[in-house]
Amino acid sequence: MNLSSKPILLTGLIILSIFSGCIKDDYKDCVQGINVNFYSKSSCDIDVSYPEQIKNLTIGVFDKNGILVSSRQLNDTKLQKDFRQTIETESGLYTVIAWSGINADLYDLITLKVGSTTKNGLLFRLKRAAQKASSINGTRVYYGESPAVYVPQADNSESIFENTAVNMQEITNRIEISVEGLLKAEEYEIEIESDNGSMNIDGSVASDEVIEHSAEHIVRGGVMEARFTLLKLETGHNNNIIIKSKLNGAELYRGSLLGTLLLKNPDVNLACDHDFIIRFTTRDQCSCGTYTIMEIWVNNWLVHSYETEI
Repeated sequence: MNLSSKPILLTGLIILSIFSGCIKDDYKDCVQGINVNFYSKSSCDIDVSYPEQIKNLTIGVFDKNGILVSSRQLNDTKLQKDFRQTIETESGLYTVIAWSGINADLYDLITLKVGSTTKNGLLFRLKRAAQKASSINGTRVYYGESPAVYVPQADNSESIFENTAVNMQEITNRIEISVEGLLKAEEYEIEIESDNGSMNIDGSVASDEVIEHSAEHIVRGGVMEARFTLLKLETGHNNNIIIKSKLNGAELYRGSLLGTLLLKNPDVNLACDHDFIIRFTTRDQCSCGTYTIMEIWVNNWLVHSYETEI
């Protein structure tokens, strides 16, 4: 090789090495951030799944102090194993929170504000009028939070994106209630009172007033049926079922949805189960339209038999 060509070759190698990395103070600077995958796996599941009901995602990235640093809304989402969102961040410790199914037609949504919204702040309230809740039947809401992930500072050689994943868990619950034995079942109705109509960003139930959930009733073969969809169910909150007369408001039954009913079935796990069938049987005490609840079944498990308890 000609000696005069060596300086040219050396200069070329230096230039190539510079441009193969990331140039500081340039729009091509190396960046850092998080790669986020989404899946669903409850404590009762063996394998992960990708629920087809998750068709949109509201995503928030929170720093070590629980302050929002980034958010985005994704629509027409289809979860699958290779579905991933790449989010640029500064170097630091982060968690990612995601929600799905919080439709603005059904919920009053709180605007997420970078720099001020906190992880434990209010995210939405179920729409209501005069303490009567809007129906969310036919919908499903999911929530998930990733483990904390540390993102190091990218250097001048490559961008750095750390991997994390969000486990999306359903927080809606479908409850089918039936009442058997009423001679004039159309004169009765079923309601649910609850104070779980608001949710915080971190998936906890927010403080709220007691609101009334009503449903369309169907009477067939002397059996009255009603279907409800409620948000997250957990102990320590007001969730009551009421069966009462439409004519005078007299209550045939009032009881706690959790303490008196669902959790009396040893097979019920609120972290895994979201579909419940509650069946009441009644008896006319005097053939005069005065009824008594005789049995209560939850998912085919007899939780109360008043004939033997009295």
